[in-house]
Amino acid sequence: MTVAQTSSQTAALRADSIIKKHVVAAMGAGLVPFPVVDMVGVALIEVNMITELAATYNFPVPRALVVYKLMISVAGAVGPIFLSIYFQNALKALPLVGHAIYLGAFSLSGGISVYAVGKLFQKHFESGGTFLSSRNSVIRTFFAEKEAEGGTVVPAMLSGSATLA
Repeated sequence: MTVAQTSSQTAALRADSIIKKHVVAAMGAGLVPFPVVDMVGVALIEVNMITELAATYNFPVPRALVVYKLMISVAGAVGPIFLSIYFQNALKALPLVGHAIYLGAFSLSGGISVYAVGKLFQKHFESGGTFLSSRNSVIRTFFAEKEAEGGTVVPAMLSGSATLA
């Protein structure tokens, strides 16, 4: 095994660890019972994760991508915030259980989102910074795959049986 391969494997292991740490943080942010605070928290966690991943792969922090990511998170949060308010009100009819379901759903969705974004940026940095220059359809397909993967990996993290793919 060459030094470059060892270095690449070490970076990948560090990146997996960074992603996992931020997934757990996002799941914690999902427990905040205020949708706006929850979504802003997850967006900030993603920005921090991207910054750490960039450092792991010796890339400058992609400021334009980070700003773009924040703008998309904020703009994309408007609909879910209103939906979550209606969802929360509907679940309030089920005392205690409804609130637990609501918080659990937001916790998992935040974790899955951070997992998919982390894997997207990990792929970008491992490709030498060219992956996010690909066609939008390639990026969307990759993100959808990682989001689906996160749907199984993130809940398994709760039981401690998950390893990142």
